[in-house]
Amino acid sequence: MTRILLLSSYEPPPDGIAKHSSHLVDAWDSAGNTVLVISPGKQRLDEATPTGSNSKIARILRLIPRRRVWKEIVTFEPEVVVVQFAIAALNINLWSVMSLCKRFSTMGIPIVVAYHEANREYNMLGLLTRRIYRAMARVTDVPVVFSSAGRQALIDHRLFSQVVEVPLGTTGVTEISDEDVARVKDLYLLRKPFVLTLGFTNFDKGADVLIEAASTIADNQGNDVQFLIAGSPRKRRGLFRVMERRDLKCQRLLESRAGEIPNVDIAFSDYVAQENVAALMFAADVVVLPYRRISQSGVANLALSSQSVIVSSDLPGLRSDLAETAMYVAVGDAQAMAVQIAGLLGEGKASIRGNMRRLTGERAAKNTYAMVAKSILSAGLAHRDAKSTT
Repeated sequence: MTRILLLSSYEPPPDGIAKHSSHLVDAWDSAGNTVLVISPGKQRLDEATPTGSNSKIARILRLIPRRRVWKEIVTFEPEVVVVQFAIAALNINLWSVMSLCKRFSTMGIPIVVAYHEANREYNMLGLLTRRIYRAMARVTDVPVVFSSAGRQALIDHRLFSQVVEVPLGTTGVTEISDEDVARVKDLYLLRKPFVLTLGFTNFDKGADVLIEAASTIADNQGNDVQFLIAGSPRKRRGLFRVMERRDLKCQRLLESRAGEIPNVDIAFSDYVAQENVAALMFAADVVVLPYRRISQSGVANLALSSQSVIVSSDLPGLRSDLAETAMYVAVGDAQAMAVQIAGLLGEGKASIRGNMRRLTGERAAKNTYAMVAKSILSAGLAHRDAKSTT
């Protein structure tokens, strides 16, 4: 079995990549591998928290790389280093991550980097974010992405010519009881058929497109519909707070725009607790992914596991996740979105929704984290073996 060093954010906090990492660690550990997770925090390595049968989480990653941390990590003797990379997730700890990767690279240990947001982040802050991505590319042996959009972004930005593409992953089909559904409907005051969009707030999420479509949908349904926009801006640190301020501005604009639409029931909620996510997505008559730009979507894969009825922007990153399970509309086309959503609401459309739920469940059962974790590890070991024969 293999010793894997994972550099990543890790739960808590409630973050998409942190959650993704926890699923990968569970899968690697269950397969008999040993994983050491190095995550941001102020612990010492001897305070690492066990997870699974063979693995530990050490929250020892800080802004400035420390010599003692390096010496402690080296004693683990990793065979593969995996990095879950996104500027938004690693934040001010980026430089420590790059420093560790450089050191392990000089030791001949393969560096596998999973790029989560190349499509969104590369030009986000101009020269700064471009330099960060180029620096990370220089220490990457095996670039991994989770969609065709992510792969194309890395190639278009001339960071790599060959990229490994794998699904983002699901937990399989989540078991959801009638009691779970009743609980979340009570919690969020949902008394009518409802349309849901969920996730961290930012302009690329496209929630404004759903708000623009809401009036048409409500008119079509005789106002017998509710809209829930769930999520909040992501917390940032250091110079990346400029990104948080932009997301807060987006939240204010969304709430202001919704308030201008008369006689339509549009509600906002903060971050949805993990224990409520699957039930809320299953309870929704329609889950909407109105993104303007995305490499891949954790929310889309949660929707698959929740057997949701999905209407999505027609983006390569979302098609990679959802395939034939969703109804698609052109990016930013509120009228087309209204038509698709309205066409799925009401008792007369129950059979259509039922068929869509069957398809999402089948897709979730196919693209599990166990398969994804195995593919990532195999790519790293294949690189190591290829180098050893040259």
